[in-house]
Amino acid sequence: MTASQLPRWPPRGFSRSSDLSPREANDFIRRGTLDFHGCYHDVPHASHGHYYFYSVARGQYDDDTDCAHQNEAFDDISLPLMGPTRSSEPWETLEQPSMAFCFGTCPGTVTLNHWVSSSGSTHAVVKVGSENRPRRISLLGILDRLRRLEDGLEENDPNLLYRHLYGNLLHDPDKYKHPHLGMEKQISDLITVLSRSDWIDFSRKENQVVAKFFTCKDQDRYRLFFHQLLLSVELFLRIHSKDHSAWAKKRLLLQLPPKIAWDLAVAQRWIENMGIEKPKARSQQVSINFIFHNKKQQIEALRNFAWTLKWPNMTEVEYILEEKDRNERALEDRSADAMSWFTGVVLPGTTMPWILMNSLIDCDRDTGEALNYLSHMHPNTGFQYRANTYWSWECIVGKVLGAASGVNQIAGWIGPCRFTPDLKRIEVVRVNQRPGRQRLSPRDVANMSERSDPIGPEDSAYPVRDYELVTPETEDISDAIRMEKLNFTPTSPKHRASSRSQESGPVTFDAAITFAIAGRSWPLRLTYDVMFVAAYPCHGGPHVLFCEYAYRAVKIEDVVDIRNWGYNERIGGSNMSDDDLDGAQKVTLYRNTVKEVLVIEALGVADNEVFARAWCSHWGVSAITANMNRTCMACSIREAYAACLNVVILTDGRKDEEVEEIERRTDRD
Repeated sequence: MTASQLPRWPPRGFSRSSDLSPREANDFIRRGTLDFHGCYHDVPHASHGHYYFYSVARGQYDDDTDCAHQNEAFDDISLPLMGPTRSSEPWETLEQPSMAFCFGTCPGTVTLNHWVSSSGSTHAVVKVGSENRPRRISLLGILDRLRRLEDGLEENDPNLLYRHLYGNLLHDPDKYKHPHLGMEKQISDLITVLSRSDWIDFSRKENQVVAKFFTCKDQDRYRLFFHQLLLSVELFLRIHSKDHSAWAKKRLLLQLPPKIAWDLAVAQRWIENMGIEKPKARSQQVSINFIFHNKKQQIEALRNFAWTLKWPNMTEVEYILEEKDRNERALEDRSADAMSWFTGVVLPGTTMPWILMNSLIDCDRDTGEALNYLSHMHPNTGFQYRANTYWSWECIVGKVLGAASGVNQIAGWIGPCRFTPDLKRIEVVRVNQRPGRQRLSPRDVANMSERSDPIGPEDSAYPVRDYELVTPETEDISDAIRMEKLNFTPTSPKHRASSRSQESGPVTFDAAITFAIAGRSWPLRLTYDVMFVAAYPCHGGPHVLFCEYAYRAVKIEDVVDIRNWGYNERIGGSNMSDDDLDGAQKVTLYRNTVKEVLVIEALGVADNEVFARAWCSHWGVSAITANMNRTCMACSIREAYAACLNVVILTDGRKDEEVEEIERRTDRD
């Protein structure tokens, strides 16, 4: 934007010595900007001091968002508590932090809400318990009732509904005096029985590949799953009964213990996707055939996922997805992950991306056994396959390389990314990454709006001289930085490339990227698992910046001379090493006052932003990433103050222009 195109400041009719009234300040300063707000809620049934954190941005344009557009095929990564439509607020989903408000607009980035929510009590332990036992029931009886419930509850016949529940599944302690004919009593009894500790706890990540339970060879475990599923379906249908008011339903769902809420998630996914044919008893075994209502949609979603990531062996994948070869196993029979994906029984949260990627790998026979070690229990993971690498959105390598040219992000996976000679042609990588150095407190969240108001503290008049029109330098954009090499060094010397084998499992590596800057090599270690927060869009910018929002703007090539930004002063101004900083982190964890924001002008080629992100990981600072085509410098600096972040990375969206169109052709076409 040239000087003649910039908005006028001071506004026409005012001088630098003028004062603005509150109404004039709203018209000239606040218009087109966003207000950032934070709040926190108690974790239901957890001990005092456990909170969920949230943030929202409010402005004139409600449709503006920092969320990436996500294909509807992957909406199951989140579960709205109130019904089938997408959640409008982050606290209205089962999984926390909410995956519906997770992925930022650029690969490798997250939303402001996800950054804030990640400091909440995401792993609070909520213990539930009950001594009430359900009635014993045979597996055939369980499956027969599940089949009948596919047509819904017998809501028009309360007596029949009562007999089915208390005659076969539960004990009614008041059946002779005050039988539990009311829906509320039945809901309470089902919650009490499902609170027993011997049921499967689907809120735990290790239990969230549901198919491993309904394909289990252990008959006791198999029967336990279906017994729990039946009770959960009975509860789900009662909560969502037409006779259960919307107000009562919302109040109940928001207060359920996590374990019960996840039981309902399993029930909902089962009802939406699965059916059961009439079971057949053969000697001591029960033969069951499932009906997959949405397998075609799941196949198409996986196909879209693979093409978006430019999977290098699409000919093979397309051949398997067609299921025309009778000698090939059915798609769902290839693994528990494949069974989960192709049946659609996929729980919300961070597990779904791994189920999806493992299902894709199951459809590519050329991957062999080398990629069998991908697991949602190890999110700091990626892999190399042929000439590409692919990374989880939770892995710092993916977060940094997401800024590179030609890289996409879909359903929690980032790729195709740069090849590295340090890895085998096909190899799973676990990255040694330290936790980020920052964590927000409840006070930090509650005061977001106060810290970042476009006008500043409320007053009766606002001096024009207190505001400055800020813009990045666009005349002299650096083109001197290039990625040279993606480096991986085993954390253990015994794991050199010559001695690594598939049978020994994944190796943990230290990751780094070497950059060429003006003829010199600069290695940056990807040490810290920092986050990059996609800036919200603004309108009518560039906007002016209040004088108390201090910042320092630097060219991308000058970043190499900056060290430990934002941390020396927090720990007393001493010149401390990385190790010293780690030791002090526990003491300064909640001292998140931002004294000055470093604004890195990473305009131009995509490698400039990759370098800026790598620098952030090297020193352990998370950052706002702001595309100047969607927002302005002033608004991104204010968002950094709202988020308690010390760094803003400015880009001009050139990476998006460099992403090539995907031509969906295979060798068979």
